[in-house]
Amino acid sequence: FVDTYSKVAFAKLYTTKTPITAADILNDKVLPYFEQYELPMLRILTDRGTEYCGKVEHHDYQLYLAINDIEHTKTKAMSPQTNGICERFHKTILNEFYQITFRKKLYS
Repeated sequence: FVDTYSKVAFAKLYTTKTPITAADILNDKVLPYFEQYELPMLRILTDRGTEYCGKVEHHDYQLYLAINDIEHTKTKAMSPQTNGICERFHKTILNEFYQITFRKKLYS
């Protein structure tokens, strides 16, 4: 997660990409951070991955956003540049942490 205004970012390593893990980082890290500063989280921009998109009644992430009154905006299909700041953060995480960790076999 990257807040494009403040450039604050949150990351957590998961073994799967599911709606429940997408909601988990919002619940455990992101919303508590904004609440600490008494800032409302009004809208979130994601790509159209299955971990973010689905029918509200049957999709854990969509349901979590609805319960917390957060508007969900999605990027256009095949347009990662729309969410460029977040895409760049993902690349940094991949290059600086993930690849180094697995190359040195520090993670078990």
